[in-house]
Amino acid sequence: MSRVALLLARFAASAWVGAAVLFVATSVRQTTSRLFESVVTDQMVLLRFPLYYIGGFSLVGLALAGTTAAGRRLSSRVRGTTLGLLGLALVLMLFDYMVIYSPLAVMINPPGQARPQGFMALHRWSMIVNLVDLLLITLAALILCGADGSTSAPERESGQ
Repeated sequence: MSRVALLLARFAASAWVGAAVLFVATSVRQTTSRLFESVVTDQMVLLRFPLYYIGGFSLVGLALAGTTAAGRRLSSRVRGTTLGLLGLALVLMLFDYMVIYSPLAVMINPPGQARPQGFMALHRWSMIVNLVDLLLITLAALILCGADGSTSAPERESGQ
């Protein structure tokens, strides 16, 4: 069971990093391409971002659960570091959703209207928080993928 949990943790953390990078790359390209009117761009943001957060909470939550359930497959140092990184990432993601994204969504609804004062400041904060969040999860994924995954040292020494 702990091998499957470690596999799940590795997969979920890595999958979120790839999904988030793809999401951001396509969103930035869409916004900066000037191929779409602001009404369409705003509508896309309102349609896509809730799914972004659902995907993030789900995959990072699975990575956190898998890391916890991996038990002795990970050293206590690796497990503790990874749990800390993933936990902090989830807290940041929740903060971003509640304090930054939700007010931004209100500011662009109805779509196509002029951006109110404070929009750009919140948008910059969103970019910073999302970058930090992505870096935390990337570091956790790297640690998980680099971890040996065999039983921990005390277990090996006792011959179990």
